[in-house]
Amino acid sequence: MLSLNSRLIKYLKLNFTQVLNLFMIIEEGRTKLEIPEDYLRKINFFNPEMELARDITVLLLNALKTKDWLVCDALAGTGARGIRIANECKVKEVWINDANPKVLKFARKNVEINNLKNVTITNKDANVLLAENKKTFDYIDLDPFGSPSYYFNSTAIAIKKGGLIGLTATDTACLAGTYPFVCLRRYGVKSYKTDFMHELGIRILITSIALALSRWTLTFKPLISYAMHHYYRVWGIVERGRKKANESVRKNLGYINYCPSCLWRNIDKKPKETCEFCNKRLVNIGFVWIGKIEDRETILSCLRKLKRVDWLKKRVEIEKLFHFLKNEGEAQLYYDIHKLCKKHKKPLKKFVEIVKSLRSNGFLAFRTHFCKLGIKTNASLEELMSCI
Repeated sequence: MLSLNSRLIKYLKLNFTQVLNLFMIIEEGRTKLEIPEDYLRKINFFNPEMELARDITVLLLNALKTKDWLVCDALAGTGARGIRIANECKVKEVWINDANPKVLKFARKNVEINNLKNVTITNKDANVLLAENKKTFDYIDLDPFGSPSYYFNSTAIAIKKGGLIGLTATDTACLAGTYPFVCLRRYGVKSYKTDFMHELGIRILITSIALALSRWTLTFKPLISYAMHHYYRVWGIVERGRKKANESVRKNLGYINYCPSCLWRNIDKKPKETCEFCNKRLVNIGFVWIGKIEDRETILSCLRKLKRVDWLKKRVEIEKLFHFLKNEGEAQLYYDIHKLCKKHKKPLKKFVEIVKSLRSNGFLAFRTHFCKLGIKTNASLEELMSCI
């Protein structure tokens, strides 16, 4: 029996029952998973920090009507997400795919451990698998290293009308503005470093998938979007139709006009040249998704379902996150109060007092999960500053 090194103990933080040779058995939700001891290596990668995302996937599929769904975990690795969907959700069948045949031995073992009969394991490049199965899958999950944009076109081919797409992006630096031209190359939008960088990153990610789908006369409606640790995660429903695709592009794409001098910002269908607050020149970010990035009804439905899906280990974190998300769609582009006060050389006021002042003046005001001192409000910058 091999001893676990200190790095493994610190990083994993999971209850495991057995460590033999080069693997260990852990438990997530109701599912037992055999994972490699060297799980942090790319060839055998299993990310314990993604348990929250896997729990939310299970919760969302339990909240939707998925009885006859065919699911594809296109970049499965050890198969954790796909195995959990097959074991904890009411779906017809799950395809677990990875291009690396070595890592699939863990997926096959996990099927045996959980006694699953509704799983098909394939060993293909994800783009090839998806392109070969036109309009086949009701749910496609993309969880790659780095950018998921390389798989958007093949996903558009394989997804059914009314299907669900879940995607992860771990190249958050380019999406958040650190590498704007890398973002332009991967996602078609030049990012910019702002004080609302994580919301901007989510919006650029949605822009890219929405435009890729629109070329196939498909629309993308975001249901749940969040930024956490090292990754961005988005789920959205796909609809088919030329008119719907045209209307979605017309309605949901526009510009974020941003002033680095005073941190004023707005969302508009057209770019603006001059800041309304300080008259300095604006930065125009676009075309970018300016529509809602959350669906309140879906989030409320998930919160109700969470009471019955009581085996999820991350249910406390999910409940806390979703209580943020259910309100965040009511206002766009959060302000970082700390950075705002620093920019305008004002003392930092207590957050609750700012929220109370805004609400007493008739404005919406909510905390955001994007930033500890972030606030979402429909007040203008001038009105917000008067409450600080």
